[in-house]
Amino acid sequence: MQLIQFGLLVLSLVPTVATCLLAYQTMRAGFNIKGKPTINGFLFYFSKAVAALVFALLVVASFSPQFFMKVPFLIQNDIAAVQKLMSLIFLFAGNLLLLPAYYTMSIFTRVGLPTSEHVLQTEGVYKISRNPMYTSFFFFFGACFLLVPSVLLAGMMLASLALHHRIIKKEETYLESAFGEVYLKYKGSVARYL
Repeated sequence: MQLIQFGLLVLSLVPTVATCLLAYQTMRAGFNIKGKPTINGFLFYFSKAVAALVFALLVVASFSPQFFMKVPFLIQNDIAAVQKLMSLIFLFAGNLLLLPAYYTMSIFTRVGLPTSEHVLQTEGVYKISRNPMYTSFFFFFGACFLLVPSVLLAGMMLASLALHHRIIKKEETYLESAFGEVYLKYKGSVARYL
C-alpha cells in the first residue's frame, strides 16, 4: 500500500510542477501566458480555477490520505485500495497526455486564445488528440474524485468539463479562421478528445 501512496504523490505532483515550469519558461522567453478568454471571462477563469483546485487536491489527498474527510458532501467514509490504484492509473494516463502536449506546445502555450502569431500543432500527441491538455483533465478529475469522493467536488468538476468543452468549441472556430483548410483537414482526421 505504501508504494501506491508514493506513486499517487509523485504522479499528482507532476502536472503541477510541469505547469509551473512551463509558465516560468514561457514568461522567461518574454511571452505573455495569458491569452484572450474564449467564453465569458468569469466562466472561463472559473473553469481554470477548478482545474487548479483539482491539481492541488490531488497533491494534498496523495500526501495526506485522511484529508478527504475534511471535504464536505462525501459519499463514502473510506478510500478503498482499489480506488487508490484506479486513481494512480488515471493520473498516469493524464500525465501521458499532458506532458507531451506541454512539450509540443512549449512556450506557445496560452491560457485562452493567442494574442499574437500562433502555430498549429499537429505533431506528437496532437496526432491522436486535438486537445490533449483538455483531455487529460478527464483523467485528472476522475483521479481526484476517486481520492476525494465529494458530490460538491464532482459538481464543480462536471461544470468545469462542460465549460472546457465550450472553450474548445470556440477555439476550434478561431483555428478554422486562422488556419483555414489546413485546420479543417487536421480536424477531419484527428479526434477532438481521444
